[in-house]
Amino acid sequence: MPDLAIRVLVVEDEPIYADQLELYLQDLGCECIGPAADARIALSLFRTEAVDMVLLDVHLRGPVDGIELAAQLQALRPVPLIFLTSRADDEAFARARPLGPAAYLIKPVAFGALQRAMALAIDSFTSAPAVAGGAAAGAALAAPAAAPPPDSLFIKENGLLEKIRVSEIQSVEADNKVCRLVLAGRVVAVRMPLRDVMRHLPPDRFVQIQRSYHINLDYLQRFDPVRNLVQVGEQLLPVGETYHHELLRRLHKLD
Repeated sequence: MPDLAIRVLVVEDEPIYADQLELYLQDLGCECIGPAADARIALSLFRTEAVDMVLLDVHLRGPVDGIELAAQLQALRPVPLIFLTSRADDEAFARARPLGPAAYLIKPVAFGALQRAMALAIDSFTSAPAVAGGAAAGAALAAPAAAPPPDSLFIKENGLLEKIRVSEIQSVEADNKVCRLVLAGRVVAVRMPLRDVMRHLPPDRFVQIQRSYHINLDYLQRFDPVRNLVQVGEQLLPVGETYHHELLRRLHKLD
C-alpha cells in the first residue's frame, strides 16, 4: 500500500488495543502519534504535533473521557474523529453523535473496518486543510489490504540465512531490542522490535498474553484462568490481566 502523509493520533488506555491500532496504522502507511493513555497526554500531543485524524477510546479512564476529550480537540481545531468502544451503550453514542464522528467502531476493531472508516473520514473531510492528500489519500486507504504473512521466514544465524517455518514458532518474547522465537527444542534470537516481528506473523494464530509475549494458539495446551497461567509447548507462562479477556475470546470453548 502506498505511503500516506497522514498522521493519526491514537488515544487508547488499554495496551492490547493501542498496540493493535499502531500495527494497523503502520500497515496503512500512516504515522501513529502516541498512543496517548489519557486526555492530558492526548491534548499535549494534539497541540504540539500536526495531527490529521484522531482515533479515540470512548470510555477513557480518568476525569475526562474520550467524548469530552473529542469536544476539547474540536474546539482547538476541526479534525476527523473515529470513536472506539468495547461497550455499545446508547447513552455514550448519544453524547458522541453531535461531535460528528466519521465512525463509531466496536473493539476489537477489524483491520478492514478501520481501513474503510478512515477512508470515509478522509472523504468527508477533504475540504479541511488539516488532511494531507485529500481524495488521493482516501483512495489509497481504500485499496486492498496487504498480502497475508508468509509461511516461512529467513533468519540470520552465524552468518547464514536459515529458513524457519512460521507454523513451528511456539511463542515470541521481547527483551529490549531482541526478540526470541521459541521453537521445539531451541530458541532463535532476532534483533528486531516485537511489533516489527509480529507484522510477519499471522494475527489469526498469534495472541498477546503480556506486553512482551505473544503465543501461537496452535501450541496452547492448557489455560488456568484462575492463576492466569498458560502452557505453550514446554513453557509455563503468566497471562497479564489486560490480555486475559482477549485470550479467552480467541479460544473455541465447549461450555
